Amino acid sequence: MKSQTKAPSKFDAIFERKRGEATGPAVSQVHGTVPGKEERKGPGRPRGKRSSPQYDQVTAYIPHALHDEVKIFLIREGRKEFSTLVEELLASWVQQKNNAMSPDRVRRQEVSV
Repeated sequence: MKSQTKAPSKFDAIFERKRGEATGPAVSQVHGTVPGKEERKGPGRPRGKRSSPQYDQVTAYIPHALHDEVKIFLIREGRKEFSTLVEELLASWVQQKNNAMSPDRVRRQEVSV
């Protein structure tokens, strides 16, 4: 019976390097910093909502025709961010709910019951 040995792959070096990164130190060797720590880079594009810790990405299903109409109105108004509109509408809804649950209104409901 022949002894089977694995022939070296041209990708072995890449796999070894990747394994070393997974078990390597927490300090980045390129920059000498701890990964995940926010660094201020030079001039350039401002940080977007996607990479900002102050925002969460959510998914909502709305009819396609409604989405098209909203986009048309946003373009006509010069506001091109759908997420800004959704944020404003949700903030308004929360404010409305908070006003509806104000202490005076809750007391009036208790008295009338």
